[in-house]
Amino acid sequence: MNLRNAFWGLFLYFFVGFHALTAQSKMDFSIQIGAKSINQDETFVISITVPANGTSSESISYKFPELANFQKLGISRGKSSNYQNGQIEQRVIYSQHYQALGVGQFYIPSEEVMVNQQYQKFEPFYISVSPSNGSSTENNSDEVSIADEVLAKANQPFLLVASNHVRPFVGQGFTLKFSLFVPENNTQELEFDRNDIQLPKLIQQLRPRNCWEESFGLQVEKVSKVEINQKKYTEYRFFQATYFALNNRSIQIPSLSLQILKKEKVAGDVKSIPIVFKSPALLIQPRPLPNHPLATKVPVGIYELKESISKNLAKTGEQLLYTSSIIGDGNGILWDSKGLESDYFIDFNRLSTQSSVYPSMDKMLGNKTEIIQIIPKQPGKFALKQYFYWIYFNTRTEKFDTLRSKIDVEIQGQPSDSRVNTGREMDGLYRGIENLNSDAVVWNRWVNWRQLANLTIFSIFVVLVFLVWKTKK
Repeated sequence: MNLRNAFWGLFLYFFVGFHALTAQSKMDFSIQIGAKSINQDETFVISITVPANGTSSESISYKFPELANFQKLGISRGKSSNYQNGQIEQRVIYSQHYQALGVGQFYIPSEEVMVNQQYQKFEPFYISVSPSNGSSTENNSDEVSIADEVLAKANQPFLLVASNHVRPFVGQGFTLKFSLFVPENNTQELEFDRNDIQLPKLIQQLRPRNCWEESFGLQVEKVSKVEINQKKYTEYRFFQATYFALNNRSIQIPSLSLQILKKEKVAGDVKSIPIVFKSPALLIQPRPLPNHPLATKVPVGIYELKESISKNLAKTGEQLLYTSSIIGDGNGILWDSKGLESDYFIDFNRLSTQSSVYPSMDKMLGNKTEIIQIIPKQPGKFALKQYFYWIYFNTRTEKFDTLRSKIDVEIQGQPSDSRVNTGREMDGLYRGIENLNSDAVVWNRWVNWRQLANLTIFSIFVVLVFLVWKTKK
């Protein structure tokens, strides 16, 4: 009997433990579908939002589905902070970018997205893809100048590590691409040789050490038709990432060697002959930023401010919602949350902060969005540029610049300080205190300590006088 009880007790222990572990590892997440009408220059996006709950983004496993007529590109990541009831809720956002392989309307059936071995389906929908606005071929002057020595070999494949900037400013993004270019009129039959072993080693060699990296996350080689120096090539892109130099030290990208197999007929038999392609070394020299009295650590790039407000005309005490989005090609992690300092005229309260980094064409873009609650306390006209402005270094003008709010608000009504409003107090400690009658003071809640001290000293003085008088007598 005791053995049976011990067995069932042990079984119950493991059963409860298993369910507790399952409940603990269960992760709630939501799926967001991007714009369903795009052109070929744009990417279609499927995103998932996962509560952080103290876990690091590296511990979250996920998988996005394959879509017919679309090619997977990189996965971007972001984070958001929502302020609710004085608590900060952290969330992690992963976005899978897809490149359309053609033009037309495509049906996307219901598919599953996996997060930490849990699956969730989205509803089927259609995507409309229109022709691109520009040319599909790529030509970059910086890349061509780097490739001059390889392009001298007419009609020959070549290996290249290219950058869109060789003299970026410190903090300015420069994008490295590692590719094999094969001429359109190439007659050699080529075949990749153990790229799963070669490429990871080569990518580790080309990665700069003193830079912040934002990877495009290429999982397979990206094949595209390009034109360089009026010659057409097929590009096999193996790696692409945007880097932000942390200082002005030189960045040396070494020469890389990739082995390819060439098919040839030898004595009637087809044999694979290994040939090695080498990329030229690449030197990138970051430039320091000029001195600025107000900017010690600022984003560097080209930015724009998109903003909105729930109302431009309101009354004192009324709650307004101000949304700002800073979008650009610089390093968005350097955008600090705007310091909110309430004053005599306006109260501010940050409700939500969200930042994300994502690939767009051949650039890595950043977006920082904040939602701020505004409560005006005094009537009048207010220009929000006095409160909301962001300093950055403009790489186009090569000068420090400032993004400023262009929104004005008009506030009507009576000043809110004519009668204290404690209804907005979060903890309720002072709520309604302005309605109390200050004349009705209860002794055990309030003591006039000065009067009590004076009364005590006077009593002691009277006692001393009485004792002296009695002693003399």
